Amino acid sequence: MVETIPKIRAVAATAFQETLRRKVLWIVLALIVVIGFFMGSSMIVVRLASQAGEMEIGRSIRSSIVSGALGLWSGAAVFLAVFLGAIGLSSETSTRTIVGVLARPVERWAYLTGRWIGVLAFLWGFQLVGMSIALALTYALGVTFAPTLWLGLAGMFVNAALLSGVSLGVSVVAPPVLAGICAFLLPLLPVLVNPFLGVPNRLLRLPALVIYYLAPASMPADLVAGSFSKELVDPTYGLYAGVLAENFLYAVAAFALGCVLFARRELKLR
Repeated sequence: MVETIPKIRAVAATAFQETLRRKVLWIVLALIVVIGFFMGSSMIVVRLASQAGEMEIGRSIRSSIVSGALGLWSGAAVFLAVFLGAIGLSSETSTRTIVGVLARPVERWAYLTGRWIGVLAFLWGFQLVGMSIALALTYALGVTFAPTLWLGLAGMFVNAALLSGVSLGVSVVAPPVLAGICAFLLPLLPVLVNPFLGVPNRLLRLPALVIYYLAPASMPADLVAGSFSKELVDPTYGLYAGVLAENFLYAVAAFALGCVLFARRELKLR
């Protein structure tokens, strides 16, 4: 096991460098700059509200600027997590570079683990940049927030791990597009099947229950947006932390299943 760690580290470093060279990253960053420009125009409204003495309106707009910046960055991270996880294996098989790596030899689970760690390192670094910008905005604009924001920020890290781990694990047995769709829809399943949980018809209720309990847990509140809009009277920190821990373990379990399948399947090169 100890001698496998350098191999995983080497694969992770390669995956991280490959991610930095992908053009999709610059497209996302360009989109963020454009939308951020329009969000900056809200500062004109803040200035006008301050001049008119509408301090509450100005405070609300400043909070929405920070919350919107975090939401925008989180949405970009979701796209990157699904995309990078889904193509993490197919890009290697299409260029046949995986043949040289596995011939060294590198265990298949170690190779896949290195790919995930490299992608995850990029995603978490990307998240840190966005969070740093948002926290700097809170200081510059004088925006206050509830302590639940820190759990919301932790949830952004967990969400990146969940989506990238699931999409990479599914990509072992499915095309990249299908793997990305599955990873994107998986967190939405509890909401989609919730209307069927209480119906009398067992043919509808039982499959809905199975899907509900097999899907990752849903956070009962939007911790990021809620931290700026209102102060929770009795926040259930234990529940929020439990959901984050469960979803992180879910990501690890889904990825581990992908490693098992990858070790057993025949590798088809394009």
